[in-house]
Amino acid sequence: MHWREKELLNVVKEGKLTTSEIVSRVNMSKVTALKYLECLREKKLVDYEEIGTAKIWFLTTGEEKIKEKIKVLVADDDKNVIYIIKCSLPSDLFEVMEAANGKEALGMVFAGSPDIMILDIMMPEMDGYKVCEELKEHDSTRGIPIIILSAKVSVEDKLKAMSMGIRDYIVKPFDPRELEARIKMALRQTISV
Repeated sequence: MHWREKELLNVVKEGKLTTSEIVSRVNMSKVTALKYLECLREKKLVDYEEIGTAKIWFLTTGEEKIKEKIKVLVADDDKNVIYIIKCSLPSDLFEVMEAANGKEALGMVFAGSPDIMILDIMMPEMDGYKVCEELKEHDSTRGIPIIILSAKVSVEDKLKAMSMGIRDYIVKPFDPRELEARIKMALRQTISV
């Protein structure tokens, strides 16, 4: 689910609201809000009734039972690492998106709105540190939790990652069970796992 859809869903949980009332509570244009409200309507999470020219939006029943998957973006040029992570994370809890290099990872962040990133440092085209720097420059991506998963073991690399606001640093080879636990720990502040 896109982060804008989540934002709108949280507003509609407050009760029946007109489109204008919803727009006044979120940071998006009316056109953008309507686009994402229609997406939520297609997913049968919200609906509306027309009263005169106004649309009154409300939640559809059963919304509380819907459990969103955690979107994990894994950026690594080693396909085996991505495969291990995909196979080890429970598919009922996690949706794994994959990127083979830093530039691809950046594009996917802006297009796919992941909840967390697993990021290698040594990648072609753009390394993990440069990806982090780019993400920290934008308000919309600054808060995405990032876990570095790298073969680089020096204290200097770990200190550099910490100075950039990285949530965690795991050294390869890694235990997939530890990675899952660290993902949950990093998300505990924002998502109920």
